[in-house]
Amino acid sequence: MASSVSAGEIEVTSWLDTDAPTAGYTYTINDNTPGRFTFDISVPQTDADILGIAFSTDGATEYTAGNLDLMNFSALARDGSTASAPTGTFFNSNDCGAGCNFNGVPVSPFDVILRIGSQGSPLSDWYYDVSFDIADLGLSLNDFVTVGIRGQSVFGEDSDKAYQEIPECPNALAGLTRDCPNGPPEVPEPASLGLFLMGMAGVGWGMRRQRKQ
Repeated sequence: MASSVSAGEIEVTSWLDTDAPTAGYTYTINDNTPGRFTFDISVPQTDADILGIAFSTDGATEYTAGNLDLMNFSALARDGSTASAPTGTFFNSNDCGAGCNFNGVPVSPFDVILRIGSQGSPLSDWYYDVSFDIADLGLSLNDFVTVGIRGQSVFGEDSDKAYQEIPECPNALAGLTRDCPNGPPEVPEPASLGLFLMGMAGVGWGMRRQRKQ
C-alpha cells in the first residue's frame, strides 16, 4: 500500500456486527491537515452510546503511547456536555475496559482503541459524536485496513461490536467510500482537447502530402 500522505477521506456507513444491529454509525478519517489524521465518529443521538473507537493500519510504523500524539479530542454527550479526553487508550488489543470489548470480532485485535466514557452511566456520559486527530507517522489513508466502534444501547441492554475492513483503492463497498490518492486520469478541458485534435489533424495532413510527393 501507499506510504506517502495524499489528500482524501475514508467514510464508513455500512458495518459488519457480531451483536445487535448497528444504529447508523458513521466513521470518517481524513488527511486534510498536514502530518495528521482527523477522525469523526457519530451515531444517532437517540439510539446509541459510543464506548470504544478502534482502528488498525498495515503501515511499517506501529502506533504506541509514545507516538500517537492525540490532540483536539472532543466527545459530545446527550445532555450537551463535552469530554476533552478519552477514558483510556489501548494498543494491540480487543479490550477497552469494563463493559467494552471487541471479543469475537474477526479483525481484532485492533492497533488502537480509544475508550469513551463508561458503561451504564447517565446522560452526561452517553456520547454520540466524537472527534480527534493523531499523528500520521508518514502513513497514508491507504494504510488503514480496519475500523471499529463499540457501542451500547442507552434504552436497553443491546450492544454493538461494529467493524469494517477498508478496501484498497480503487475498490469500494456499499456504504464505504474512499477518495483515492491516485484517482482516474483527468478529462482534458474542451480547449485543450480542441488543440490536441487540431494537432493530430495537422500531422495526418502532412503525412498525406509526403505520400503524394
